[in-house]
Amino acid sequence: MELPRTAVLASRFEWLETAESTNTELVARAAAGWPDRAVLVTDRQTAGRGRLGRAWTAPPGTSLAVSVLVRPGIPWERYGWLSLLAGVAMAEAIRSIGGAADLKWPNDVLLGGRKVCGILAEALPDGSGAVLGAGLNHRIPAESLPVPTATSLMVEGLPTDPDAVLAAYLERLWSSLDALTAAGGDPEASGVRAAVERACGTLGSRVRVQLPGGEDVIGRATALDGDGRLVVASDRDAPPLVVAAGDVTHLRYE
Repeated sequence: MELPRTAVLASRFEWLETAESTNTELVARAAAGWPDRAVLVTDRQTAGRGRLGRAWTAPPGTSLAVSVLVRPGIPWERYGWLSLLAGVAMAEAIRSIGGAADLKWPNDVLLGGRKVCGILAEALPDGSGAVLGAGLNHRIPAESLPVPTATSLMVEGLPTDPDAVLAAYLERLWSSLDALTAAGGDPEASGVRAAVERACGTLGSRVRVQLPGGEDVIGRATALDGDGRLVVASDRDAPPLVVAAGDVTHLRYE
């Protein structure tokens, strides 16, 4: 597939007719010397992965898998912002084509409360950077959506031109990465924290957090800390919970 607007924004670009996982492919290419801001894209991913090792699949030709190699030169402890930046960039790209998208911490983009895109950030084995993967449901018809909580650009009546969406995504991602890098990874000075907070529909919401050990905590998401972790004021008589990893569900009651 020809994606001229997207390709010109990448330091190196490759469209794959099929791939097991664009993240896995790009991690391998990074080890072979591919540069910062190289991009791989396919609409036929056969063994995609989400957070916590979950499988991510879609009918061929209906979803875009895009992986971006970044070597931002920021402190390691600030890498938690990278997946948030990717989520915000995708939400803004969807807004640019008319969709009221927002970010669900830490790695989902929602349209009308339903998931249209997931983000998976993976650190490179040598610690020199990360690969940011995004799986965007662009042309999945309603009858083929995998779960009731999913949606697609097509279902929402939005344009499905992959080049327009991906170019808008990369433009916004590069801009945020430039700001974060120039500020030495400082989310405040770069404006990154403010941008994430504006886009994040999780903040202010009542949530259920399922922690990696299986414990559930219910409370209100109140803030992001300096490393991009979610701060939750628990319903229990306990100090606020700072969540680095866990499944977050937005609760529909107050």
